[in-house]
Amino acid sequence: MSMTQHVPARASEAGPAAGSKPAQILAAARTVFMEQGFGAASMDAIAKVATVSKATLYAHFESKEQLFADMVRAECVKHARLMEAAECDERDPRAALTEIGAAFLGLLMSAPALAVYRMVVSETPRFPELGRVFFASGPARVRERILAYLAEAGRRGLLSVPDPAVAAEQFIGLLMVPLHMHRLLGVIEEPDEARLRVAVDRAVETFMRAYGRGG
Repeated sequence: MSMTQHVPARASEAGPAAGSKPAQILAAARTVFMEQGFGAASMDAIAKVATVSKATLYAHFESKEQLFADMVRAECVKHARLMEAAECDERDPRAALTEIGAAFLGLLMSAPALAVYRMVVSETPRFPELGRVFFASGPARVRERILAYLAEAGRRGLLSVPDPAVAAEQFIGLLMVPLHMHRLLGVIEEPDEARLRVAVDRAVETFMRAYGRGG
């Protein structure tokens, strides 16, 4: 059975409650996955670190694949400002895009996100479905939120967006290019808030030139 058959969205959009068994297990899973990699990690090891029985573990997560997917979702939930910002209102779209961009870049450049990304890249050749699970659980969900904002902003006439899907990809690219690869490869240290803000402002400025109303 493929990994994608093991990853129903059992966790709620709000994520597990702090201090709950699922939250405890997800924290343990992140530790084990980061230390051992996906392939070497076992449900036994995760249960031990979480100090729960295997029965309890499987009651909440039916497979290692689903546990990995929910771990990625949990990291996204921590940056819920992105999801909240992707709601179209009548304010200046430049301000909305700045808020969305800051939340996205904060997620992208966070130590947990970088660690998961590195693990997925290194493990995917041996576990081809792992990349698909990661993409569906994290990047694709974020992309859909950005796309939804752009589509609604276009519908309301706040932006001129003929193809929201393309525009979403372009906005994500503008945010990623200046810092992500450099940080991923250790070329730069963790950027401070000022540097992140500059990257976001430049991305929004370029995007608005292309898609601003009348642009």
